[in-house]
Amino acid sequence: MATYFVRHGRTSYSARYLVNGDSNVPIALDEQGVRQAQAISPRLQEMALRSCWTSSFPRTRQTARLLLEGIDCPQSVHPCLNEPDYGVFEGRPFLEYADWLKGHGPTTQPPGSQESQREALLRMLSGCVPPPTAEAPRLVVAHGLLLSVLNWCRSREPETSIPVFFPEAPYLELLAVSDRCLRDWASRLSDELQGELDSNAAGGDPGISSKDDRTVLRPPEPVPASLEENESDA
Repeated sequence: MATYFVRHGRTSYSARYLVNGDSNVPIALDEQGVRQAQAISPRLQEMALRSCWTSSFPRTRQTARLLLEGIDCPQSVHPCLNEPDYGVFEGRPFLEYADWLKGHGPTTQPPGSQESQREALLRMLSGCVPPPTAEAPRLVVAHGLLLSVLNWCRSREPETSIPVFFPEAPYLELLAVSDRCLRDWASRLSDELQGELDSNAAGGDPGISSKDDRTVLRPPEPVPASLEENESDA
């Protein structure tokens, strides 16, 4: 059994390396992003996909709609796959956020944010776990950070620690992960990420998760997808 992960198509924001962690901001695919999705849609026609889930962002939902056009495949929305909450960096260049991250570390919540980078990664990993009703083969349309982390897991060297920054994931490049690998990667990474958060919490750092406030790795509750809502193909 396998799950296919894919990053959404290009948007005007991602083309300019601007961050968007607010799903209420209506960022749709640009013309190139639409063409990217349409170009690989024929490949999915041959994969006999049985289920699909996305983040709640318009760009992942629009990508899924384009990829699965004409395919009878149940779709649902899982907010745990959402992009990180960037706080005051919302809509600003990624390099500004990256500079802040270098100085403050990945376990610290940015000003105005409800989560640190490590907390966001824990949340995303929980969204990778297939819900009981999600038949295989499955498709998950997510964001660049999650795909970057999964690609890093695939080629991870033994005993290497989780980096703060990952190589950028390409748009719409399918990554197939077996159920066994997905469970192993998610379990190991979750333990390591929680260990970082617990270590910082023990040191008294403000705004960090404690042992009593862990992100539990479990299948998310699905939300029926409404792919036509507030979206544009332009």
